[in-house]
Amino acid sequence: MRPQSLKEAVERIIAGEEEERIAIAEFLDTFYLCHGRITEQQAMLDAQPAASRRQPVDAYVGAIGEHLARRWGLNIPSWVEDERRFLDTPFFVDDLQLMKPILLRDSPIAFRRRLIFTEAEPLRRARMIPTNAHLPG
Repeated sequence: MRPQSLKEAVERIIAGEEEERIAIAEFLDTFYLCHGRITEQQAMLDAQPAASRRQPVDAYVGAIGEHLARRWGLNIPSWVEDERRFLDTPFFVDDLQLMKPILLRDSPIAFRRRLIFTEAEPLRRARMIPTNAHLPG
């Protein structure tokens, strides 16, 4: 069963049940399947995930919480401002020298302010619905 919150995804990572990418991807699928159900999506972000005490994982989780809230017009949870959710040195998701200028330019604010540099849509999944998509009825 997919994680029902970002907190649950992090719990699975800490417990060693799933690798980071799988737990986060499955959470994102759950989040995107709730498109248009703002109360449910907000609840998925509100519960504070435990700190894994591994960087850049903790900063990445903070960026995910903030980015999803910004992108879907939700309230940004206060836990994303915890100092453990930020890096002291830059981290490039794809450590290719030629890509660095593009990653510096394209990284969304939630990632950039944590010194995580990535593509413009770092949480892309097949189930993702664009934020400007019209909701039925």
